[in-house]
Amino acid sequence: MPGQGRANALVVVVAEILLLALFVATDAQSLGGYCLNDNPFSGEKDCTQFADDTPKDAASSACAAGLAMPGQSGEYSESGRCPLYSTPASFGGECSRVTDQGISVKSVLALSDGGPFGDCAGIEQVCKTFIQGEFLPSPACGGSLEDAAGGEEVGGKTESGPSSNGGSEDLPDKQQRNTIAADVETLADGFEFTEGPVWIPATGADPSLPPSTLLFSDMRADTIFAWSDERGLETFANDSLGANGKALDGEGRLVSFRHGPRDVVRGAAMESATVLADNFQGKRLNSPNDGAVSPADGSVYFSDPIWGIFIRDPQGMELDRHSVYRISPDDGEVTEVLPNTAMPNGIAFSQDGEVLFVSDTGGLAVHPNPDLAATEPPATIKAWRLDNATGGVVDPDGPLWAIEDFSDGMCVNDRGLWTTRGGMAPPKHGPPGLVLRDPENGEEIGYVDIEDPTNVECNAEDGKIYVTAANKVVRVTLLE
Repeated sequence: MPGQGRANALVVVVAEILLLALFVATDAQSLGGYCLNDNPFSGEKDCTQFADDTPKDAASSACAAGLAMPGQSGEYSESGRCPLYSTPASFGGECSRVTDQGISVKSVLALSDGGPFGDCAGIEQVCKTFIQGEFLPSPACGGSLEDAAGGEEVGGKTESGPSSNGGSEDLPDKQQRNTIAADVETLADGFEFTEGPVWIPATGADPSLPPSTLLFSDMRADTIFAWSDERGLETFANDSLGANGKALDGEGRLVSFRHGPRDVVRGAAMESATVLADNFQGKRLNSPNDGAVSPADGSVYFSDPIWGIFIRDPQGMELDRHSVYRISPDDGEVTEVLPNTAMPNGIAFSQDGEVLFVSDTGGLAVHPNPDLAATEPPATIKAWRLDNATGGVVDPDGPLWAIEDFSDGMCVNDRGLWTTRGGMAPPKHGPPGLVLRDPENGEEIGYVDIEDPTNVECNAEDGKIYVTAANKVVRVTLLE
């Protein structure tokens, strides 16, 4: 009967609609979900998208353990996608990587107004330097990234492409002219985040240290490695206790500046090293970061920002500032030589020991201490005259010179002051690289093109310069 045929057809259509709805719902549920967590650096939420085939239990556990940032537990949504995908104007791109547990994830990166890392070039730097993944730009940054959940482009193309942070065609004429000819050789790579290089000479050092060897840290792996031409790459300490910067004192003993115990120590064995400083006026240090030994009197100067405890224990800060300190070689007294630094980092001396150089990475707007939260001052490098009688700075408020630029670790040799303009430096300062400066006035002489340098050792016997650079270590041979 005709009516019966129409009824059967209607049943088929309804069944097809129900099957389609079931398929769509199943497809939506098949997404690996995402993790939202607080980012103490930006003050915003980080969102990490899991691959579609990620098991829910694995994704949930990774999120709870701190996926976007170690120790920052997140809130897991077992289906769907990061909210940022639905706002094309703010969606800058994805940073794709595989975690240590073998989970494929994509950090979904947002564009923002203000700040040095809110534009396309800035979020690309964040991806490469901090997240250490592959950056896939969205249409808002000149890319053609497809929507991770739906297979369609997110938003429309924009006329402007991503900002450059290293192309010579976008740099001032002076910076284009001042590239230093050099051979840059990768000695070892595949690390998580390298820092703190120090060269152990063939003779004159503590005999428990390997001669003619470079020591450096992989901060995230909490390991100190050793590299030499003779033996290649070896493990020096399986538990570095957060040792960041390193130096040798006048007797060739290793001095380490450690984030874990928040101290400065002397000795080759991390577990039994002699503590030189762990407090100032009875309050625990923040997290000694880098330092140097004065060639004039053997005193140890070190920077004490909050980076080492910022993620681990931001409320554990006992001091109300970030300073530069001096440890007396005579009685071990710890004195504050620069009390007004924002985030002090690299430390170096002139070859005669009369001038102190300090890099300061500037204000931190999301500092856990509200009294210290500020966007100012900007990143700077400064030089101070030292008082030979006291070992302190002659005038803490009157540096010999000051320039606005970004540097992590620093080093001085016969060529001048070497600074490290890392990948997190605002692009306005110039390309990332190893920068040579005139110690008399701070003027930039030139730079060696190195991606994401973090620290530098420039006094090895072979005349080479050794640079830690994010996930690798390189050796620089100057050709001029």
